[in-house]
Amino acid sequence: MAEGVLGLGTGQATTLNQELIDKLKAAERKASVEPIETSISNWDLESVKVSEIKLQTQDLLNAIKPFDLFVTGGVNAFESKSATTTGDSVTFDAVDAGGLNTGTTTANISQLAQRDVYQTSTFSDKDAVISSTSGTMLVINGVEFSTLNKSYQELADEININSKFNASVETVGTNSFRLVIKSEKSGTDNALSITETGINLGLNEFLSDTTIASGTVPAIGLTLTLNGTSFTTNGVENYSEFVSRINADSNFDASINADGKISIRRSDGTPLEVTNDNLGLSLKNNNHTLTAQNLLAKIDGVDYDVSSNLITVDGGLKITAVKIGESSISIEKDTTGITTLFKDFIDKYNTLLESIDTELYSADSKIEDRTTLRSILSEIKDQMFGTYGTNSNLNLFSYGLSLDKSGSLSLDESVFNTAIDEDFDNLKDLFIGTAEKEGFGTQLKTVLDNMDGIDGLITSYEDNMTSRKKSLDSDLTKATEDLDSKYSQLSQQFADYGTIISRFNAQFASLEMMIKQSISN
Repeated sequence: MAEGVLGLGTGQATTLNQELIDKLKAAERKASVEPIETSISNWDLESVKVSEIKLQTQDLLNAIKPFDLFVTGGVNAFESKSATTTGDSVTFDAVDAGGLNTGTTTANISQLAQRDVYQTSTFSDKDAVISSTSGTMLVINGVEFSTLNKSYQELADEININSKFNASVETVGTNSFRLVIKSEKSGTDNALSITETGINLGLNEFLSDTTIASGTVPAIGLTLTLNGTSFTTNGVENYSEFVSRINADSNFDASINADGKISIRRSDGTPLEVTNDNLGLSLKNNNHTLTAQNLLAKIDGVDYDVSSNLITVDGGLKITAVKIGESSISIEKDTTGITTLFKDFIDKYNTLLESIDTELYSADSKIEDRTTLRSILSEIKDQMFGTYGTNSNLNLFSYGLSLDKSGSLSLDESVFNTAIDEDFDNLKDLFIGTAEKEGFGTQLKTVLDNMDGIDGLITSYEDNMTSRKKSLDSDLTKATEDLDSKYSQLSQQFADYGTIISRFNAQFASLEMMIKQSISN
């Protein structure tokens, strides 16, 4: 006997048991619940197919994009160009390769643009205070940076606030550092003019290349001109005495260091200018490591004197100079990929066609909305059989495209390639078109885009499926709950009936015994 709330009692009560309830419930479940579960299972299978068709539609969209007039992030198939380069003095690039003019561009680089770069003399503690004296500062292109109670790193941080300058503390050796100051941009217009007020970091110190031997007397009549002030040798004083005479001028600090080299700087910390050096001292600022200069180039015979190493010439060709020398680039129209791209589109179309036809004509298909699938295919076919062109009515089937009896496309490559060679403009007009009269590829791209857009065929299909799934889930929950509730009540009723029947059976048994006893007596 089955387990459950029923099965109590004897006699007729034994038929009102849980096994009977389960059989009744299972029979009713087949009629009320299982059809909904089947619909949900079919929905899952349908969802897989719809997702597959959606992906194939997106593949078709991607395949037609190279034939779109308004293609983004590149050029359409008919504007593709190839380039060959010579030399390594420049690199060539273009945002829109299709806009480049065909032909050869030659770039001759004679000087690279560079930034202005200064370094201080070395120091051993980058956290040390530069100066504790009021009024000490660096002035860079008229911008004042106080050095009072600042470390080198703090000074670099303050300089970096100005977008025109770049400063950093660099480790140049063991416990050896330099403060490096650069112009943010290259070119002479961005040159730095640095004044050291109340401090001497070596930024404006000039040293002679030559080493001065002790007691050497320079020839008479040799002149050294510093910031417009000339000092002329008299043929009597030696170099040490000549340098002392310069140092006696309040505008300059001059000396001969331990290495035997002459050191000269302006007393007020402003830049030193050496305009005449008959003595051949070759004075230069070794801490001025790079001098700002412009790019000097000749591109297709045109002279350029600009602050940047990047030049953009006609058609949007970007030329970036990287070294001195000559380079060239030759731009040519490239039509080799058109046929390959169109064949790829045909393959993607045939794949989509096969998937949709299978669902439309298969008895096993779980697709519920076949009308939408027909519409998807119909909208694509409408474009394929259309006529295009600004000057004539052009059709895809005029250039080697054909249909077989199943509706699949194929391409006669020889016919198509001949059209590329001999009828390029009309073929481009057919596929690409113009803003006023769009071509096949341009229009089909819009159609396919819209299918997955707001209120598009695919979007609407997915929205309807989502709505159906919610409804099915709700129906399944309600049907299951109603069935469980109904048979829970029925089980309780059967249990009550079993109790009543058992009671009647007991009473009848007592009565039967009394009758038997009466008859026996």
